Order: sequence, then C-alpha cells, then structure tokens
Amino acid sequence: MALEPQGLSMEPFLYLDSPEKARLFSLVLTARGIPHELKDNRESTNQGRYVLWVKEDLLDIAEKEIELFIKENIHYFQQISPGQPPKPFIYLKKSLLTLVFFACLMSITFRYEVRDYLLKNFSADTEKILNGEPWRCFTALFLHSDPAHFFSNMFMAAVFFSVLFEETGVLIGWITVLLSGAIGNYLNALTFQYDHVSIGLSTSIFAAIGAYCSIKIWRQRINGVREAFKVFLSGLALLGLLGTGEGNIDILAHFWGFISGLLSGLLFVLALSFQGRH
Repeated sequence: MALEPQGLSMEPFLYLDSPEKARLFSLVLTARGIPHELKDNRESTNQGRYVLWVKEDLLDIAEKEIELFIKENIHYFQQISPGQPPKPFIYLKKSLLTLVFFACLMSITFRYEVRDYLLKNFSADTEKILNGEPWRCFTALFLHSDPAHFFSNMFMAAVFFSVLFEETGVLIGWITVLLSGAIGNYLNALTFQYDHVSIGLSTSIFAAIGAYCSIKIWRQRINGVREAFKVFLSGLALLGLLGTGEGNIDILAHFWGFISGLLSGLLFVLALSFQGRH
C-alpha cells in the first residue's frame, strides 16, 4: 500500500484505475485551491492504481467539488470507460452524415432551373409569413443564394451543430436547431413586418450557439453569476463576430436565432433537471 506523503497530514481520498480520471480530478482540486497529492498505488491489488491524498479537514470539501464536477460533465463520463481516454466530438461523424443529407436538399437552391420557383414559394418573405404562410420560416432554412453562401453555412453548421449534439444527442439536437431557427425567422418577420426576404441555415447556426450557451450557463450557475455571465458573453461575442458584417447579412435573423436558441437550451436543461439527470 502507498505510504502517506511525508510532511503533510493527509488522508487517502480517492482510488482510481484510470490515469486520465486521476489527472483530471487532480486538476479539479488544483483549480479549486484544495491541497492534495496524486500517488501511484502500485502495491495495492484490490484498490485503484492511483490515489488522491487530501488534507483530513478538507475531505468533505474535496468530495463535494468532485461530485459537482461529475454532475456538470456527466456526458463526458458517460462517453468513456475506465482506463480509456475521452473521445471528443463523438457526434461529429453522425452530425456530418445528417448534414450531408440536408446539404443535398439545400444545394438545389442555386440550380437555375428551380431557383426562382423555390425562392418565390419557400423563402422567409415576412409579409407572406404574417399573412398565412408561417411554414416559410422552416423551409427558408434550406435555401441558399449561391455556392459561397451554401458552403460557408455548411462549414459553420458542421462545427456548431456537432458541439451542441455532444450535449443533446443527434435527434434532440436537430429538433432544437431547426425548430429554433424557424422561431427565429418568425420573430424576424414580426420585427420587419413587410418588404423583407431571407434565406439560409445561419439562423439555425446561431440558434445552436444560443442553445449550447444555455446548457453551459446552467452548469456554471453553481460557480456563481460571474462564471455564468462569462459564458453568456462568449455567446454574444460569437454572435458579434460571425453574425454581423458587411454585405447581404441578415443581422436580426442571426440575433433572433441566438435568442430562440437560448430559450430552447434552457427548456432542454430544465427538462433534464425535472427528470433528475442534470
């Protein structure tokens, strides 16, 4: 059995078989300012290979911090098994496959033989949306003006959708981004009222950013308002960086997509909390 670290009044706190988890939990304790040591428990045959030692009077605090960390990052621990490193972006392949399917649908937008028909009947024309054609809020997400518009949206969707899907899963993730994007388009129509037409998946992309921010804000709330506010500011920074600029950019559609995503993400974490899973 490992010897107690010299010169420190410490007690064995946690036995672990996984070196990755041992280093991770040690990092958590370091971040929270809890004195500890990580030792190799080579001589033990019935306990974990790695041992975290913590001062006796800080054992309860250390236990609480580890429990909170695991609760905040439950998806991370569900994705790895003991002794194996984490697999980041495990949903990237799945989200890319479904994105390719949607991309095939969207790519027909800029085919000259159908372009005018699609834009006339399926774009987010605010006046028509508010006069009996609300389904345009959804169909407009699949339309793009040209290949540059199309491929830039596909790239951002691949990045931000896969990040969100890590938290929600693919099915719930797609429902979230598409429904939130449609709601964002409707709010945009209410803002303009008339004489405004928009197309593109970007509203859903910013909805994904908003939903992800909500999930992270909910998890950071235990660390105080300041930490949660930092997450919100990060989301606003992405909105400002990617959602504004010169050219034919629908800034308000991006804004409303972000807001609807925030609300959708909040509903998601509240539903999990109600089920006792968050």
